[in-house]
Amino acid sequence: MSLITRLAAAAGLAVVLAAPAFAQTTTPTALNGQLNWGDVVADINVVALDGARSAAAVATAAGNSVSGANVKGGLDAASEQTMSGATFAYATLSGGNVTHANAMSTAQANTLQAQTTNGALNMTAAQIADGGDALARSRVTIRNAKTLSAVSSVASNNAATAAEHGDLNVALTQSASNSAYAITDDDACCTGHTAAGASAAINAWSSSSSTSTVSAQYKQTSTGAASEATTDVYQNRAYSATAATTAAANSASIANEWGYAQIRGRQTSSTNVKVDTRVTLLDLSGTTSISAYGVGNSTLATNVGSDMVVDVAQLNTGGVDANAQFTGASFDHGDVVLASTAIGNGFTGSVCSQCGDAALSGAVSQTNGGNIISTGSITANGAGAIIGSASAIGNSASFITTQKGH
Repeated sequence: MSLITRLAAAAGLAVVLAAPAFAQTTTPTALNGQLNWGDVVADINVVALDGARSAAAVATAAGNSVSGANVKGGLDAASEQTMSGATFAYATLSGGNVTHANAMSTAQANTLQAQTTNGALNMTAAQIADGGDALARSRVTIRNAKTLSAVSSVASNNAATAAEHGDLNVALTQSASNSAYAITDDDACCTGHTAAGASAAINAWSSSSSTSTVSAQYKQTSTGAASEATTDVYQNRAYSATAATTAAANSASIANEWGYAQIRGRQTSSTNVKVDTRVTLLDLSGTTSISAYGVGNSTLATNVGSDMVVDVAQLNTGGVDANAQFTGASFDHGDVVLASTAIGNGFTGSVCSQCGDAALSGAVSQTNGGNIISTGSITANGAGAIIGSASAIGNSASFITTQKGH
């Protein structure tokens, strides 16, 4: 099974937790301790003159990075990471005419990945970001391109776990007192397709497992000033364009199938979350999609084929501000779809029963004390369909149980 993570760390930066021999009969044990006091900076500037088939600028910065996998059995792991410095990643691409243009920046103060196949993953981990801010910035400034992609992603603490044909037992603590910023800028004349996005999170954990019994415990605490993501697109023309921006203080996503799952989560945030997506197209064709999604605390838990029990508590006292904006025109009736969403606390639990009576049960507690604001605007001339929505929700909880074919 591939390791699922929203903010993947570069493999070249990872410290290997364990590389067990295939003939091993005992479960390998891996212990990791990392402390970084200094700043970590990655900065790449690519200038592509006319006629380049493709041009890419990729920057990756990580204060502490660790990964471990056993594809022939289980893994017992314990890890503690502390980042007391700042983490910056800058990716800049500029030039003339480029067939395919790409800029991508990733900055993570602490990042962890662990995966097993045909064995249990037993992991206890702590990630602490108590120093400088984390920043990822991607910028593209060109004339024309067939495809243009600009993406930035940042996290103070990021963890990803996966298990296949083996139990998954995780106890994870993430704590951060810094801020995280993701900024994406696109300035071009004309493109066939444009895809731009920015994603910011203070604490993030994603887990995927199959044919597993899951026991997951996580505690996420965010006390820093801000988690902010911004996407800004300005072009004369695009045949199709997508701009998507997300920001969160605490985020947890646990997906399991074919095994009982028990999940206990505690999420606390006083961080202000801000997300902003702005698109200007002087002439658009096809469909242009603009979205901004901000949330203080978020938990998504799913299970297929078996029961799931949840115990989740969320407390948000920071503000959440989401804004999406489009300005432009279309001379051939292009469509514009815009959505702005701001949520203080969000929980979604879902169980799908392939056969039998698998059920979702448990308790969720949500308390929001922050101001939740969602705004959106569309100014278009000559467009076809124009669809806009803005949603602001203090607390949102969804419990879903379905059966195959229903």
